[in-house]
Amino acid sequence: MKSLSRGLIHEFIPGKGWMMKGRICIVDHDLGSRGYLRECLEREGHYVVTLDSGLQVKPYLSEGNFDIFILNIETPGVREKDLLLDIKKAHRPRILLIVSERGDAFLKEAIHLGVYGFIYKPFKIHEVCTMVDHLTR
Repeated sequence: MKSLSRGLIHEFIPGKGWMMKGRICIVDHDLGSRGYLRECLEREGHYVVTLDSGLQVKPYLSEGNFDIFILNIETPGVREKDLLLDIKKAHRPRILLIVSERGDAFLKEAIHLGVYGFIYKPFKIHEVCTMVDHLTR
């Protein structure tokens, strides 16, 4: 059973009561991909905010409201080291990067900067949902 309270989705979990699923921030310049991810994750009961630039992330970090950031590596501002470091400092959310090439040199550096995992394009939405559900438990 699900309920909506102050814009946040809560789910009744037997033995635990009403629980909100994960709070996700998607940063992707691709409107179609961003919208598709949002729709699917919201359908799973997650609270989702979408942004179209890495430059828009900073104001959200002070609130510390997100469990997971899903960042498209091709989005302006996402390849900045400082962005990944700033996200990691903000209540240590998990970071997932959407990538289209496996040999990108930035990926190795991203791991050292605290990126949890990668979502390779073209991705299967059920795999993304499974990963997000696992990370928000």
